Amino acid sequence: MRLFRYREDRLPIAVISLVFALDVLLYATVDSVFVLAAWTLLGILPKAHICAWNHHHQHVPVFQVPALNRLLEVMYGLQTGITSHAWVLHHSLGHHKNYLDQTEDESRWQRRDGRIMGELEYTLEVGLTAYPRAWAVGRQFPNHRRIFLWMGLLTLAVVAALVAYRPLPALFVFVVPMVISLFLTAWATYSHHSGKDTTSHFVACNNILHRGYNVLTGNLGYHTAHHYRPGVHWSRLPALHAQIAAQIPGDCYLTPGLPWRFGQASVPGPSVTERLTELLAPSAEADLGGAAE
Repeated sequence: MRLFRYREDRLPIAVISLVFALDVLLYATVDSVFVLAAWTLLGILPKAHICAWNHHHQHVPVFQVPALNRLLEVMYGLQTGITSHAWVLHHSLGHHKNYLDQTEDESRWQRRDGRIMGELEYTLEVGLTAYPRAWAVGRQFPNHRRIFLWMGLLTLAVVAALVAYRPLPALFVFVVPMVISLFLTAWATYSHHSGKDTTSHFVACNNILHRGYNVLTGNLGYHTAHHYRPGVHWSRLPALHAQIAAQIPGDCYLTPGLPWRFGQASVPGPSVTERLTELLAPSAEADLGGAAE
């Protein structure tokens, strides 16, 4: 029996496992705060890209054997801060179902008043609500929520044991990168959809066709194709994109900059500072003593 569902997953999983092996080696052997802090910073780059592969796995599981998938998800959780079935619930069964409705989307980029969030505001909201929203989606999918709960507790127990045994290395190698990676994942999704028309799959996503970007993220740049057929394996997305490219408008493409810098969304929203200023400033009605009534 084949272990991998798709042979294309073998190389990425080998590379990702090597990164994890380096994490374990540093955790077990290094006590220098300088070296550990340097790895925290340097390791964010590969782990930011591993977040994309974790996403792919929770759409289309890598292995034929469920136990191997659960084991892989523990490793992914320790690298990315996103545990088993968190993506399944929040993203696959939540965001993909609701992203054309900004009142329901688990990764919504629109405020209740219809205006677009700024990048930082969106990142904080989606990052801080990721697990509660995944749990809420799980009400409709109790089997998935059960796995999410128990695997989350298992991952938390592993982290607690690592911290108890070697606190400082655990903090720099696992705990801090997990938190950073979770919020980087939220930030990276901002320009996937923010400011786009939500009338159909073909106009609601931004795409990145840069080869290097797609090699590192498993073709995540073919985002319209991914939403059009979310069950299609990442390796098949370029072919699917070619089939539907004529239906994708020209303003649904971005050029990537530095790693994980997807470019600006089509219609940028106000910054968090601007939003806080609005919330804290007295309203016109208050200034006029309620004259607007």
